[in-house]
Amino acid sequence: MTSKTENKDRVRPCEPIYRALMLEIERRRLALGISMEEVSDAAGVADRYFAKILHSDSPRGRQAQWSTIQELVDALFPEGVDIELRPKKGLRLEPEDLRCKIRFAAAPKDPRTHRELMRELGKKGAEAFKRLSPEQRSESARKAAATRKANREQADAARRVPCVADEQVAASSSAL
Repeated sequence: MTSKTENKDRVRPCEPIYRALMLEIERRRLALGISMEEVSDAAGVADRYFAKILHSDSPRGRQAQWSTIQELVDALFPEGVDIELRPKKGLRLEPEDLRCKIRFAAAPKDPRTHRELMRELGKKGAEAFKRLSPEQRSESARKAAATRKANREQADAARRVPCVADEQVAASSSAL
């Protein structure tokens, strides 16, 4: 028989699609600049419930029912939503990825948080880079250089595109 503390600390994993949906709901909350408590109140759910369903993979987390998710969506998107499913590059959204993405979404509002997050990611990247062979490092550097070049060319091309409004103003002033 399991004790109450064992049941409390047991984590029931949720599906990646649930994490992706909750990530978009959290991004909307951050964009609106409202607290988790205000979201819970607006949706008519229990206090602090939003935090629990956002971090459902934690020991105290909970997975919301579809009706609860709909209440949250109605509170954050009063005009309604359109949902688009498209193929994703990379792996499925895991719990650690969700936490990282939530931190990134919140970081622009707090420069200190952004610096801390970038420092943490830099350390992880350095550790991963050390594990690469010299050939893999060279290949990574070649890809980075090619990406930088493509980005510069794209930015240059965007700067060279004439503005249609400018052409219309020039044409109308020359007609006078």
